[in-house]
Amino acid sequence: MTNLNQLKEDLVTANRILADKNVLDSFGHVSVRHPDNPERFLMSRARAPNCVELGDIMEFTIEGNIVGAEHGKPYSERFIHGALLEARPEVMAVVHNHSPNVVSFSVAKKQCFCAVMHMAAPIGRDVPNWDVRDKFGDNTNLLVTNMEMARDLAKALGPRTMALMRGHGCVVVGKSLREVVFTSIYAEVNAQILGKAMAMGEVMFLSDGEIAAHTRGRAGFTLERGWEDWCRRVNRPYYPQAWDRGPGFSRSDK
Repeated sequence: MTNLNQLKEDLVTANRILADKNVLDSFGHVSVRHPDNPERFLMSRARAPNCVELGDIMEFTIEGNIVGAEHGKPYSERFIHGALLEARPEVMAVVHNHSPNVVSFSVAKKQCFCAVMHMAAPIGRDVPNWDVRDKFGDNTNLLVTNMEMARDLAKALGPRTMALMRGHGCVVVGKSLREVVFTSIYAEVNAQILGKAMAMGEVMFLSDGEIAAHTRGRAGFTLERGWEDWCRRVNRPYYPQAWDRGPGFSRSDK
């Protein structure tokens, strides 16, 4: 199996995992940068993520144009992925989702969406909330259907890991497919916890130091542990990668 084929298999798995974790429903999508051409990316045809199969994976240019075989209708919001990959050369994978508890924070005017749980640390303390109305008016259906809109969203995301999309959902970026899936799952968990904590009173967010320490430790040992488990849960093959530990990983279990 070539690396490209294995990556496509993992992309199918990413769709299934995110659907299983209620991050993607019948809508939303995940992409990964092409391993041999950074100006292209891979993503399924427009299909419910839980139904995605290997034959659904298509190749696109950064501008969202189809390359090679056209397996079906592409997602109308594929431009989100192209624009984020274009703006952030270090980013290898993107998720756009309508994660239900996260959406709540996209319409809350005064409550920030910040990390309160250690597993969600990489989302940080300053998650921006992109509002399509600010530049494109109130006559859109809130979808991002061209590169102009997508590049405006990418500008709002800036160097961060995550951005909310008012009344719509969010985008999450990562340096690998495993990382972006991990962060997307725990962003939804973080939203659940934060909503419950707000009902109890004042909330304590993670500090900048705590966020930095946990983010440094986010490496193979953590990502592989989650990915292997999630593969088993959705009955997908697990292709191991390095189980290295990041420089911030706790060494208390020597």
